Amino acid sequence: MKRFIYTVVAFALASPACGAAETPPAVAPQPEPPPPPPSGGAPGDPGGATVGAGCKVGGCSATVCSEASGEDMMTTCEFKPEYACYRSATCEKQADGACGWTQTPELSACLANPPAE
Repeated sequence: MKRFIYTVVAFALASPACGAAETPPAVAPQPEPPPPPPSGGAPGDPGGATVGAGCKVGGCSATVCSEASGEDMMTTCEFKPEYACYRSATCEKQADGACGWTQTPELSACLANPPAE
């Protein structure tokens, strides 16, 4: 009879209802999140570009230079090698008063021969 009681007590103590640790279910590994776009990636992040007063850089790859007071521009999320050229470009008011990329010799040369990524 003692053996029966010990068996019942041992079984009851091993039961999850009595506070014993339950084995957690196996969890499938989660895929790695995709890397951020090479331009910086976060909305509003100019990706290294210089931004003048009244202007902002937008778009998924940070290639749109527009008025800071205007609506955010939506673009497709793709990356082309020439987009890297805008990381060191300047988004500012142009001669016509609108925001745009200042066409420097460096930007023109980079766009003509973009870096390989």
